[in-house]
Amino acid sequence: MAERSDLELLEDLLALEHRLLSAYEAALRRAVIGPELGGALRDQEREHVRALEQALAGAGRRNPRASVPPPELGAVLRDRDAFARFALDLEDEAVAAYAQTAAAIRNPRLRQPLGSIMACEAAHGVALRNALGTGSLVD
Repeated sequence: MAERSDLELLEDLLALEHRLLSAYEAALRRAVIGPELGGALRDQEREHVRALEQALAGAGRRNPRASVPPPELGAVLRDRDAFARFALDLEDEAVAAYAQTAAAIRNPRLRQPLGSIMACEAAHGVALRNALGTGSLVD
């Protein structure tokens, strides 16, 4: 299997960030997550998207590939606990993807920003676990 370029690795992260962003936007529209928690998570995902888009633009890539919401999103938007578990899975996937990418990326200047985003994704998981445990996802 051929090694993936930094651009390909960043594009994969961007696609994952778009999935997270669309999930939080949909959850806020359907009120299966509280506006404070959901808004904070959505806004941070927007920042991650912007940071990755800037990194891609700086590397000469202008039009990152489009992503679509995961098909299972519709089903989990009916129940706050189902959405929280779904979002936790996505956040855990993001943490693992950032860890793998930070280890594989060739440009050492990207490791610190990727590590910062990875830590933020881990904090999202903690916030979701706390909210799920206390039932405060919609309060």
